[in-house]
Amino acid sequence: MMMNKDKFFKAALIVAIILLIILVYLSFVDKTKAIKNPYYAVYLRTGDMYFGKISRFPKFTLSDVWFLQRSIDEKQGGFEMMKFSNTIFGPLDKMEINKENIVWISKLRDNSEVVTFIQQNQGAVLQGTQPQAVPQETLPMTEK
Repeated sequence: MMMNKDKFFKAALIVAIILLIILVYLSFVDKTKAIKNPYYAVYLRTGDMYFGKISRFPKFTLSDVWFLQRSIDEKQGGFEMMKFSNTIFGPLDKMEINKENIVWISKLRDNSEVVTFIQQNQGAVLQGTQPQAVPQETLPMTEK
């Protein structure tokens, strides 16, 4: 009787170890995939739209944050993409958003004009200069 319990526990231990190895392998493979475009659009009840990298735990957080702002330059017209951390009140480049205020979230395509703009202007932001505006026809439509 004691021999059967030992065999059962050994078999259960071997199965548990195999499952653990499989789980570690799958999580490792998932983490090593090169993410070309980690950007999402987040549209809020206020009508504001933010673009950035999402983290959902422990709170809904957006990092590397960009947002749309109406252009001040009348010749340019439309909207400009602004880096959140470059605003006058000097926030960190991270924001926590209450889930109740989110209307929708959308993963941006790799060839999205917004993603291309962000990737092209990362260097300008690191140097402390304001990036160029996004052409009006490339931005998503929002209700006014």
